[in-house]
Amino acid sequence: MRYNCNVAPPRKSAEILSGTWSESVYREGTRATYKCRPGYRTLGSIVRECKHGKWESLYPSRVCMRKPCGHPGDIQFGSFELLEDTEFLFGSRVVYKCNEGYQLISPTNFRVCEVDGWSNDIPFCEVVKCSPVTAPENGRIVTSSLDPEEEFTFGQVVQFECNPGFKLKGPREIHCSTGGDWNEREPHCVEISCEVPEIENGKLLGGKAVYKENERLQYICNPGFAHGERADAICTKYGWSPAVLCREVTCDPPHLSNGNVFPKANKYRGDEEISFTCKENYYPPLTGNKAKCTPEGWSPLPRCNLRPCDYPEIENGELYRSSWFSKEYFRSFFPESIGKQMYYHCNKNYVPVNGRSSDYWARFSCTPGGWSPVPKCLRECILNTILNGHFWPHKVHYVEGEEVTVECNKGYSLPNNQDKITCTKKGWSTETNCKKIKTCLVKNYFNNGFFSESKIYYPVNAVARYQCKEGYATRDGKKEGFIKCGQRGWLNQPSCIKICEIPQFENARYMGNKTFLKPKEKLEYECIDGYEITSGKTTGFKVCGTDEWPTVLECYEKACQLPLLQENLNPDLREEKYKVGDVVTFRCSNGFKLVGSLSVQCYHFGWSPGVPTCKQRVKCCQQPPELVNGTPKDSNQKIYCHKDVVEYNCDLGFEMRGPKKIQCNDGQWTTLPTCVEERRRCAEVPELIHGHVQTINLSNTHGASVEYGCENNFTMVGSKTITCSHGNWTQLPTCIETSLLGRCTTKFFEDLQVNLDVSDDITVNYRCNWNSEFISTKCTNGRWLPELQCPSKKMKLCAPPPQIPNAQDMTTTVSYQDGEKIVIICKENYLLRGQEEIICKDGQWNSLPRCIEKQPCSKPPAIPYGDINPVRSSEADDDNLESSTYAHGTTINYMCQKGFKMVGGEEITCNMGKWSSSPHCVGLPCGRPPLIQNGIILNELDTYEFGEGVTYKCFEGFNINGPATIECIGGTWPSPPQCKGNVKCAVPPQFDNADMIGISKSYYLPGDKVAYQCLPNFQPEGLTEVTCIEGHWKGDPQCIDKSCESAPKIENAEIISGLKERYQPGDRVSYKCVRSLKMYGQSYITCTNKTWTEVPQCKEEIGKCGPPPSISNGDTISLLLPEYAPDSTVEYRCQQFYVLQGSEFVTCKNGKWTKEPTCLEACTISKEKMQENNLELRWKATKKIYSKTGQETEFSCKYGYYLSAESPPLRTVCIEGEINYPRCE
Repeated sequence: MRYNCNVAPPRKSAEILSGTWSESVYREGTRATYKCRPGYRTLGSIVRECKHGKWESLYPSRVCMRKPCGHPGDIQFGSFELLEDTEFLFGSRVVYKCNEGYQLISPTNFRVCEVDGWSNDIPFCEVVKCSPVTAPENGRIVTSSLDPEEEFTFGQVVQFECNPGFKLKGPREIHCSTGGDWNEREPHCVEISCEVPEIENGKLLGGKAVYKENERLQYICNPGFAHGERADAICTKYGWSPAVLCREVTCDPPHLSNGNVFPKANKYRGDEEISFTCKENYYPPLTGNKAKCTPEGWSPLPRCNLRPCDYPEIENGELYRSSWFSKEYFRSFFPESIGKQMYYHCNKNYVPVNGRSSDYWARFSCTPGGWSPVPKCLRECILNTILNGHFWPHKVHYVEGEEVTVECNKGYSLPNNQDKITCTKKGWSTETNCKKIKTCLVKNYFNNGFFSESKIYYPVNAVARYQCKEGYATRDGKKEGFIKCGQRGWLNQPSCIKICEIPQFENARYMGNKTFLKPKEKLEYECIDGYEITSGKTTGFKVCGTDEWPTVLECYEKACQLPLLQENLNPDLREEKYKVGDVVTFRCSNGFKLVGSLSVQCYHFGWSPGVPTCKQRVKCCQQPPELVNGTPKDSNQKIYCHKDVVEYNCDLGFEMRGPKKIQCNDGQWTTLPTCVEERRRCAEVPELIHGHVQTINLSNTHGASVEYGCENNFTMVGSKTITCSHGNWTQLPTCIETSLLGRCTTKFFEDLQVNLDVSDDITVNYRCNWNSEFISTKCTNGRWLPELQCPSKKMKLCAPPPQIPNAQDMTTTVSYQDGEKIVIICKENYLLRGQEEIICKDGQWNSLPRCIEKQPCSKPPAIPYGDINPVRSSEADDDNLESSTYAHGTTINYMCQKGFKMVGGEEITCNMGKWSSSPHCVGLPCGRPPLIQNGIILNELDTYEFGEGVTYKCFEGFNINGPATIECIGGTWPSPPQCKGNVKCAVPPQFDNADMIGISKSYYLPGDKVAYQCLPNFQPEGLTEVTCIEGHWKGDPQCIDKSCESAPKIENAEIISGLKERYQPGDRVSYKCVRSLKMYGQSYITCTNKTWTEVPQCKEEIGKCGPPPSISNGDTISLLLPEYAPDSTVEYRCQQFYVLQGSEFVTCKNGKWTKEPTCLEACTISKEKMQENNLELRWKATKKIYSKTGQETEFSCKYGYYLSAESPPLRTVCIEGEINYPRCE
């Protein structure tokens, strides 16, 4: 049964039905085909069929889906958001937005996925900009990296500051915000002023309504009040400093533990007074029992002191009856009351104050001021006679503090040349005998020098002068030196070392200022212009002590040759060779035009500028380029043709470097000059006597000019304008009274066509015979300015300035007139040597500077007793100070260690690979050395020079612990030794395998020694004794078992003598072979250090070998035998630096030795080879080294030389004694 469909086929919104469907009934089986609307897509066709009265889809999975558009595109400085959808499909919409500080520039901010893709263009974001800012009046903008006249972008910050005398009103800095507006309004600069403050509890001293910056205000406070930090204040841009205030003076109640205060209060006001009383046995100070409250507190401070007579401590003495009781019990009787009398006596060699040695007991009393007289025991010194001299005042007994004058006989003296001795707490201050004066002896001659004075003996502290022979100098580079006599002889020895005199120079100059050099110092020299050492090399050096030292250093004349010239290019002078300084001028023939420089000059580095060319047609140039910080003169032309010249000037504050003129050269401008900021400013504009300044806007920056005028009846002599140049004003004119001005006359010149006598201020025009042009000159106070001159010939133009090697590009084709100057700038990392200005003179550029590559320095030298001060060095970073190289110009500061002072400047500078002279740290002298208990100082002095020493000696019964002699180092003495009492030692210790020699005692004194002997079969290892030191035994004897066990059994051999169970070192055992076998090796073995020497062998004589073969540069490790048994082995070893190749062992096989090894030859690197190739070792300082086969050696080129293009690398490998040397040229 068939069912028809009564309706037309259905369709969805994204579908389009194909065909016409106008019937009311459709038969079963009818099919309808669909396609997708624009913007949708499906895979295959969509088909519905009429089945059972309904339209059913034949392919249910086929549906119209939205077409994708792909990624809409990102924008710089922004992002987008996909609205509603999660994928980029037909109908999707993305909205773009910019990051903070950026704004959309496009007309739309969205894109829609349409049939043909995304609508609209991708928008873009532009940074938000703020309007330019202006500097406040009386202030400036300090942001150096921004131009305030240009727009600012989001986030940029502008800082302001005011001129001296003004302060900011408003923010110190503003920044460009998101909306393109400044976050705050621009500040203003207002004059710094301070209003009069209201002073509570005080008043001003004088004053005014408003104070300006740095003006001072003074004030006083009312009674009971005090000012803050000080009684005046200064007006600053931050207000009054310090703050103006009067604070109330108050005092807390004083703490008086042994007294009472009245009246009592919790607080006391300023100037209030109190009284106080002390408890029993306590007393107020001598200033009384009243105190006043002041700003500083109570004055005087109330206090109650214990009664004045407490237990008296008497050094070197004791109180009467104090020995009857213990010290603690006797102290309990104190303090004593006023009026109490007591007695004391002194120990041996001490006497009471104001007493004599016979006054055994001395009396003293308790007074309100304490014990009187103060009980004290003074040292008593006895002096009967002085050997080799006499003394006064004459008495036997002297007390502490008394002084005796001593006069020694001729040739004798007290220690340290003293003439007085003093009685001190420890006895006489120095030895009391006159000893023969110590002297130092000099020899007339010593190695390479001699003494300048005729004296032979010098007393202590005297200085002797010596001189070095010709060709020698002291270690610090001087022709004479000094040595000083000390207590133990000369403190230093004379020394003269070989030096190198500066040789003569021919066509060269010395690049230093020394008159001679010390060993290893380098002499650097350079050729004068036009000369060279070898081809292209104009600098050289010699090292004192390593190179053969010349008497003359010579440079040879350099020459230039013209290259092959273009057909139409003709020089005015044709030579085979040209000298340095020669100028060649060119011209073009056959109507061709010259492109390039009209003339070129021969220099030590070749022709400069380059040789020109000739062209039939040349191009014009565009407008001249802009010059940073400079402007062109008269640049009003519309067209600039070939050879047109434009001249530039730098702005005020800037200096021109390079040619000031550029030229159009076949459509291209020559190189622009550079305007470099000149930070140096001139002083205030100078005053002119009888004159005045006419310039209105004055400036003192580089290039600024000031014009002057004279008063009535005065005439100006000199230029009326002065200019600020490199921090100095040019010559100031003078104003001279008109009636005193001189007249001018013309001298007779053969070529001068004028003869006049004129008054001041008259201008005259003249010309020379050979010149058709007139020259102007003016009579100025009796002198022609400029002077009348007619040279013998017309001044030549100079070729364009040369392009100096390693200088900044200054290529130009403009010729320069006589007297014109150009400033040279070297490239980065190059240093100008010579004058920075070159001058055109007589048609040539003379005295050219050189641009020398800056050479770094190695690590700065270490100085004894000194260190590098990182805080004050230009390489203050720790990493920099640990660097292996330091850039040219680096400064390093030194500081001396404590106790040393610096001699010479504390700073050294790296200059072209060399450090300047290092300072020295000299030790300070020492005072008296420290005293020690139970010992004395031998030959003590008042002062000691650095390095001088003293020796200590212990009293009898004491031993010295530590070095007996100490030396003065840096103004201080090291810790002295100690004198320790004789601490006894107990019974000596026992040691394994050893017995003590002799009978043991109950105790031993310091220094006593006990010896031990080893038991049988044991040998001593090291010392066999111990020593008693400070109550302990020092030493550890050891007895080691070095014996050998039973003798080894040898195949086919038997022992014939020496058979034992155990053998001592040195014991022998002898063998003999059985039957008729042959013994190879020694017939005995020996016991050595627990082992037996090599055993012999008993074998048939067949297959034996003679001595093993010898090898070059090697040897066997054992002594050779006349013959070896079969299968014997011998070991080889190579000499030092040689490498063994093959097996180190050879074996006797069938009467022959196996293949012996070889020793690969070492490489020898010598001075001669390095000299020949201009090399030096990079890492090693030895003159001759060895390296093994396979080892690397690294060289570097000598100063001024460079690695040749054809040379092997600087790092080479030793291969069997051969080394491939690099070459530097």
